[in-house]
Amino acid sequence: MGLAGQATGRSMPLHGANAVSVNVSFQTRMPLADMSEKTLANTQKRGRRFIYNMASDECEVLKATIARTCRLTSINVSARIQDNYNDNPLKLYLNGSARFTISLKNP
Repeated sequence: MGLAGQATGRSMPLHGANAVSVNVSFQTRMPLADMSEKTLANTQKRGRRFIYNMASDECEVLKATIARTCRLTSINVSARIQDNYNDNPLKLYLNGSARFTISLKNP
């Protein structure tokens, strides 16, 4: 399973506090044994769970580095199947993005 992540941030006011919006992207790919409905459903479920777990751990990472407080404010997950070109194995690609609102440790 491959993984990539990316984070960006921007300042925004939040009830008078020094708050920053942080956007994090997650990507993974998972092999597919076949194109059956059961295989697709189970693989997508495992992939979404992976993305959700990554997002749920992100506040810990942010608090260990730059955040005093952290709150997940939105999450999106999408999936696409790579067709079987040139006898390459089928793969399910999942992309996720999560947005957090944090207050900085040292505003």
